[in-house]
Amino acid sequence: MMTRFVIHRIVLFIAIGLLVFGMSRPPEHESQWLICLWLASIPIAILGLGEIPLLLRVNDTQRSLQSLTIIIAIGFGMLSLQLLRNQVIWSKYLANLVVVNQSTGETASNVRTLMVTSRTFRGAISDRNNTVLVESIVRPDGRTTRRYLTDNPSAFTPLLGVVNARYGVSGLEASYAEYLTGDRNVIGRFVRMLNSQPTKGDNLELTIDSALQQKVAAILAGHVGAGIVLDPSTGAVLAMVSAPSYNPNDLTSNLDSDPFTDQTRMDAAWQRLLDPANNQPLLNRAIQGRYPPGSTFKLVTAAIALENAGVARPDEITCPEQLTVEPGAPPVVNAVHNLKRLTGDPASLRTVIGFSCNTAFAQYALRLGVFRMLAGAEKFGLAVPDKSGEAITMTDLPTLASLMYNNDNFLARLPGLADTGYGQGELLVTPLQMAMVAATIGNNGVMMRPYIVERVVRANGTEMYKHTNFPVGRSISSHSALILRDAMRFAVTDGFGKAAQAVEGVAVGGKSGTAENGGPFTHAWFVALAPIENPRFAVAVLIENGGEGSRIGASLAGQILRAAFSDIPLASPKP
Repeated sequence: MMTRFVIHRIVLFIAIGLLVFGMSRPPEHESQWLICLWLASIPIAILGLGEIPLLLRVNDTQRSLQSLTIIIAIGFGMLSLQLLRNQVIWSKYLANLVVVNQSTGETASNVRTLMVTSRTFRGAISDRNNTVLVESIVRPDGRTTRRYLTDNPSAFTPLLGVVNARYGVSGLEASYAEYLTGDRNVIGRFVRMLNSQPTKGDNLELTIDSALQQKVAAILAGHVGAGIVLDPSTGAVLAMVSAPSYNPNDLTSNLDSDPFTDQTRMDAAWQRLLDPANNQPLLNRAIQGRYPPGSTFKLVTAAIALENAGVARPDEITCPEQLTVEPGAPPVVNAVHNLKRLTGDPASLRTVIGFSCNTAFAQYALRLGVFRMLAGAEKFGLAVPDKSGEAITMTDLPTLASLMYNNDNFLARLPGLADTGYGQGELLVTPLQMAMVAATIGNNGVMMRPYIVERVVRANGTEMYKHTNFPVGRSISSHSALILRDAMRFAVTDGFGKAAQAVEGVAVGGKSGTAENGGPFTHAWFVALAPIENPRFAVAVLIENGGEGSRIGASLAGQILRAAFSDIPLASPKP
């Protein structure tokens, strides 16, 4: 009897543990909660049916009714737990949840929460130099709206986002809404309940340099794509531009205008933004666009080869005109005819990076095998589909994971593995991901988590939050990083990235990418580091359907680096 009692209590505690674990899963993991709920209901049902109708002398009909009552009670209990989870435990999270359409960038938010924003004095957002980018203004009747203070506010829209009672809230306005609205301030919430005048929210201080941000936007003007500048040593985002963008004033209330006329204006602007002919300006391509990386991914393959030199033999390589991987499969070919005249025969890791030899990197991938390729890529932040939630991304803004493949068996076939080695196959990456790859190489192999918000400060100056630099981990050894930086420098001085050398007196290193995407035109990529001996800036540029990365990609990356060195002087050493 004691053994049975103990077993029953253990089973009960397991069921309770499953429910507690499931309750702790955020709403995005609804399937995990439902699995835990149903698994927990099984032992509870067994225990209930086995122990409750024990001592009563009842006939079969009464026992069946008792069992039915127990089953119904368990069902109602499950429904009650679901309501408890949604209406109590995760209620505030769900109320403030902003869902981003991954294809268009369109956001969906809680309408009731958004209606409150018309009387919320949101905090200001400023750049790294304390230049105010956006602030709130308030009318005597308590209505508020946002005011944008830069010369080109559209340069910041994908980053900062907008606040609109009908069309949602996006960007940092959404992800830091609790701070900006003052909801993190308990006293502020209480005052707002008693006072019709809005309480001022907390202010954000960003890592962005407003002058650089606007220059990068000007450099990318007329193109569809993204440009990013990172500080490799900290992960700070110095500029993040998505093109095309739009003027946030188009979706911001004008308190001096007639409300009906003003809403008509914003409705018309919204319809223009949704028009496919305008190239999805709502989409932040830097973190929400996924593209095949082309030859920029060769840096990742080269890094894995250096870390597994005994297997990959990085300097024992050739660059044949084409490589047959599997009988009947299309061979791997180089983009440039007779490339071995440039790489040498035999070649070296330095020359196959500099002259971007596809067949060489297909050989590296085949030598490494699936396990080493996946393990090495994971250290750079890439993921496989069923573990996309574990990918290394930015926490300040909703960022899509970069994926090694879409179909589970893709890398099991040799052609798929070979294509992945030189940046094609089913690879899909964000521009931020490739900026992180370059930054990791520039930071001696240590990957830093990228971030945008440096501090959150209350109106009275009290610091609510201060960012702490977070090393994600060591992706490669410092020796491997040194070899890759030397190869990137060679790619600019002697290889296909010469157009990136646009900063006088500064040694630039980089890697171009020309990515096939199923259309008539290729995407143009370029990643760069400068100064290559001790990098201050890591840059990634993507131009959709832009052609060759060694041309437009390298040229734009060089212009962005020139702007970075101009706008962000080297900090003086602290005394």
